[in-house]
Amino acid sequence: MLLHFPIIVMLGMFLVASYPLNLVVMFIFYLAGVVDLTYSKLPLYRQRIWNSFGPETISMRRREAYYRGYKRIAFGGALNLLMLVHYSM
Repeated sequence: MLLHFPIIVMLGMFLVASYPLNLVVMFIFYLAGVVDLTYSKLPLYRQRIWNSFGPETISMRRREAYYRGYKRIAFGGALNLLMLVHYSM
């Protein structure tokens, strides 16, 4: 993963520099993350458990979607910060 970091940074800077595309990509990452989180917590919502923190209450089968959702939201947030830095200069 460490070897891929410069490639990811260059891709991020390319996405930040292309104006309408960066908003679409950021929105897609945020939306995909929320969909993954909702999918992972769906059995809890069916049991009327609305507030639960951490993956302890989530079944092992759906924990991967839980972590993937937060990773996608974090990547969307990183893109959002890159856009903020790029357009504030």
